[in-house]
Amino acid sequence: MWQVVGHEEAIALLTKSLEKDMLSHAYLFVGPPQVGKTTLAVNLAQAVNCLESQSEWPCGECTQCRRIAAGQHSDVQVIDLEANQDGSAIIREIRIDQVREVQHFATLKPYEGKYRVFIFQEAASLSHEASNALLKLLEEPPESVLFILLTSDVESISPTIISRCQWVGLNYLALSDITQELQKMLGIPPQEAVDLARLSKGRIGWALEAAREPQLMENYATELERMASLLDETLEERFAYAEGMATLYARNREKAVEQLKTAVSWWRDLLVLKGGGGEFVSNMPAMEALRRHAGWISTPQVVEAIRRTRDTIGYMEAKIGRAHV
Repeated sequence: MWQVVGHEEAIALLTKSLEKDMLSHAYLFVGPPQVGKTTLAVNLAQAVNCLESQSEWPCGECTQCRRIAAGQHSDVQVIDLEANQDGSAIIREIRIDQVREVQHFATLKPYEGKYRVFIFQEAASLSHEASNALLKLLEEPPESVLFILLTSDVESISPTIISRCQWVGLNYLALSDITQELQKMLGIPPQEAVDLARLSKGRIGWALEAAREPQLMENYATELERMASLLDETLEERFAYAEGMATLYARNREKAVEQLKTAVSWWRDLLVLKGGGGEFVSNMPAMEALRRHAGWISTPQVVEAIRRTRDTIGYMEAKIGRAHV
């Protein structure tokens, strides 16, 4: 049984390929962060190694499925990003030595399952050398080996690598799907589940993490409060905030981008309120501050703030992408 929430089209495509024994040697799962790409990849690794009858793949209960879910299966390897110093910044990427290790294990026959499966987290973060090494593997794939590449930034992946993979697209999930899952999995009260689902903006992974990790919600609330207070502060204090963001970007680029995306969420809610759509606000706990600011900030000012913040995010993400080229 697939454990993925939503994504029926992707599941149908993979199920059909399994039933007809027509799996690709490599898949590229493309979609926004935290919408279920890793869960789907793990499920596919279970499916190709499952011990039950074909109609039950993945069963989730056999030895193979349970060991893969627990991260204990010797034939299933997740290749994650590793920290690498780039001047004053710390870049997280997949390095050449990690791919060389994959090259070695890919030549070996599966030890305890039917397939060796290699799952690459955020394939857009492959270093240039790692990307070239992986391409050679994809061009001449060993038998009984499955490569699954995950990314939320397909434009930063080599077109040649993309051409060697079967593309599987995943999108943001519906509010109702996330709300239902939060209630079913974690027993969260209905209204709290709705509020959390709104904050997740279609990212089931974020919603589940936030529900399990109170500190994440505290950090998010702190950032929203910071955004609200900025509008009441002096120009000098706003410049200080900008300098702080520049420092954060030099230290942790991904975190800086995430904070700016929170800012976009704040400005979007202001725009929604000014348009009379209060029921569509994502940051419901900040409603009082949002209403107060919506009363005096003009719509053109909000639109311009969103545009400039998105431009900054685009610039930052482009710089992150170029760091891996």
